Amino acid sequence: MIATIPRRAGLSLVEMLVVIAILAVLIGLLLPAVQKVRSAAALAQCQNNIKQLGLGFHHLAAIHDGALPAHDGSSVDSYGGSGPFISILPAIEKENLYRAFREGRLDFDKGEVQPVATFINPLDPSRGVFNSSYLQPYKDLDPNRLSVSSYALNAQFWFTHPNLNRISDGTSQTIWLAEHYAYKCHTTTFVYLTYFNAQRWDQAPQPALFAMERKMGRPLPGDHAPVTSGDPPVSTSAPGVTFQLRPSLDDCDPRQPNASSSSGLQVGMADGSVRIVRHGIDPKVFWGAVTPAGGEVLADW
Repeated sequence: MIATIPRRAGLSLVEMLVVIAILAVLIGLLLPAVQKVRSAAALAQCQNNIKQLGLGFHHLAAIHDGALPAHDGSSVDSYGGSGPFISILPAIEKENLYRAFREGRLDFDKGEVQPVATFINPLDPSRGVFNSSYLQPYKDLDPNRLSVSSYALNAQFWFTHPNLNRISDGTSQTIWLAEHYAYKCHTTTFVYLTYFNAQRWDQAPQPALFAMERKMGRPLPGDHAPVTSGDPPVSTSAPGVTFQLRPSLDDCDPRQPNASSSSGLQVGMADGSVRIVRHGIDPKVFWGAVTPAGGEVLADW
C-alpha cells in the first residue's frame, strides 16, 4: 500500500492580497516615522557643522588675541591674507587642503576643489544641483567638485578686520554665520573662497556672505543691509526682510539667508553657540543681532 502524503495548504489569492495590504499599511505607517528620524538626524548634523565652525573660529581667535581673518583679505599678517573658511581648515582636520591652497597647488579661482563636508548642510535642497547660469570658465564645473558653502558669514562682522574684542553688543547676541542654499539659489552658487570679482550674480560663484552692503563691493544688486546701518540708521532696500523659510530653488533670494528646515533658520552666534531663529522674528531684532556693535539691547528672542 502506497502511503499518501497530505498536500500542504497554500495561500489563496485572497489571502495573499490581504497579507500584501497589511504590509502596505504597516510600511505606510512606518515611513513617516523613518523620515522624521532622518530629518532630525540631518538637522542635528547641520547644527553640529555650525558648532564645529564656531569652535574653529574661537580656536583661531584664541591664538591671535581675538583677531580673526577678514573676508576681504585684509587679515592680520599671521593669517597671510587667507579668508575665514580657508584659515579654519586646519582646525576642522583639513590641514592638507589648507597647505595645498597656501602653496598654490590648487586652482581655487575656478572652484575646482573637493567640497569640505563641514561646510555643507545635509538639509540643503540644492545639494549637487548644477547651475546652468554660469558663463565660461564656470559652466562646465561638476557641482560635486565645487568648493561650496551652505553657511554664509555675516559681512557686518567678517568683512574687514574682525575681532571678538570689538563685539560691543555681546557675542551671545551677535550672529556671525547662518545657513543658506549653496549650490543653486535662483542663479547663484556660493563658495567658501575669499572673493570673486564677478559683476553679476548669475555669472560666477559668489562669496558665502550675507548682510553685505554695496559699499563693501558686492556685485549689483546689493545685499539687503541691516535696518540699523548708517548714521543715522536707515531702512533696508526691502523693509521687513529677515530670511527665507524653505524657498524653492527658483524663488531663492541670494541676498538673504535661506532656512532649509521648517523649524527656522540655523545660525551660529559669536560665542560659539547655535540657535534657531523662528520665522516671523521682528526685523529690527534680527538685524540687531546681525550688527556686532550697533548698540542694540535685545530681549529674549
